[in-house]
Amino acid sequence: MTSTYLISVHPRWASSFFLNRNPKTIELRKGSFGASLKPGDRIVIYATLPTAKLLGIVRVLKRELLSIDRLWEQSQHGKLARVSEAQFNAYYASQESGVGVWVGAVQLLPSPIALFRLRQNWGYRWQPPQQIQQLAPEQIAFIKGGASGI
Repeated sequence: MTSTYLISVHPRWASSFFLNRNPKTIELRKGSFGASLKPGDRIVIYATLPTAKLLGIVRVLKRELLSIDRLWEQSQHGKLARVSEAQFNAYYASQESGVGVWVGAVQLLPSPIALFRLRQNWGYRWQPPQQIQQLAPEQIAFIKGGASGI
């Protein structure tokens, strides 16, 4: 059984998943990020401020915890993550390992869903996750319906 999760990504990197040419195909994270992710799971991409919108959905191909050197190699020297070596090194400074989440089957939502609409449906106090959040069936249904204007 597959699950659907939500992650928050800086707008620059969030939109990179949905490029027609050379899209981002690996999400780089620290610590034990996404330990429960498995192939086939879906990840909803939320672009943080100033965008503050759900942009689309990607499917998990694999998740691996790797040494920093190995992760750099596996990301094709940052190409798959659309990061420079300086950005990579700054992000993983003082880290011995990192998490790579390879994704595919990208679906851009027909209409991004703004934070205020998410809060109207999920509660005024709802906050986008710092790390990762598993979505409930009613949240998934809202994204499917809200994205198409239904």
